[in-house]
Amino acid sequence: MNSYKALDRNKEAGSTFSLLSKGMVPGIIYGKGSEPTKIALEDKLLKKLMNTGSFYSTIIDIDINGKVEKILPKQLQYHPVSDKLIHFDFLRVQENTKVTVEIPVVFLNQETCPGLKKGGVLNIVRRLVELSCNANKIPDSVEFDLKETEIGDAIKISNIHLPEGVKPTIEDRDFVIATLAPPTVEVEEAKTEETTEEEKEGATDDQEKSADPKEKTDDKKDDSKQDSKQDSKQESK
Repeated sequence: MNSYKALDRNKEAGSTFSLLSKGMVPGIIYGKGSEPTKIALEDKLLKKLMNTGSFYSTIIDIDINGKVEKILPKQLQYHPVSDKLIHFDFLRVQENTKVTVEIPVVFLNQETCPGLKKGGVLNIVRRLVELSCNANKIPDSVEFDLKETEIGDAIKISNIHLPEGVKPTIEDRDFVIATLAPPTVEVEEAKTEETTEEEKEGATDDQEKSADPKEKTDDKKDDSKQDSKQDSKQESK
């Protein structure tokens, strides 16, 4: 594993502003019964590590004045306005240090899953699961094989094989990781039919409404004709 050189802030003092202006980010390493160590790392290095996708679950070697410390990233702080990274906290660990990490869940054989082939939808409830393990036992991911999963099945943490020494932090219940839901095509078709019926009813109402003014106009014409006839009779008399 490569080690990354850090600036020892205990020996090379500098304000937070001056470090940030030089492209460095201040931070601390704590834990393992030792005093916190103030360091700084290059901003571009931190961004590179963050873009790996497993930043918070990867043990990183940090070289401080020739002494290598094994650390686990714990927290990043950003500026509230610029959203720029301004500080980090790293946990100092050993191989047998108990750590809590979030690990991604990978679903295998989606192309051959019988439930998905029937039109089912994989509804992922937890893309990450929080696990407890030794620092030297952190898995890159946990896997579930979908080759026998049918529509209506629920995938729980008990269905996922975890490496030896790795346990979920939630132990009081068998929580759901994902479900294979039925297809939504039938529901959409039903909604389309309902919409069509409503459109037809609306069109009928519109026709009736458009017919009403004409009828009223004809009635008015008939009334006016009758009034004219009566007036003519009275004049002739």
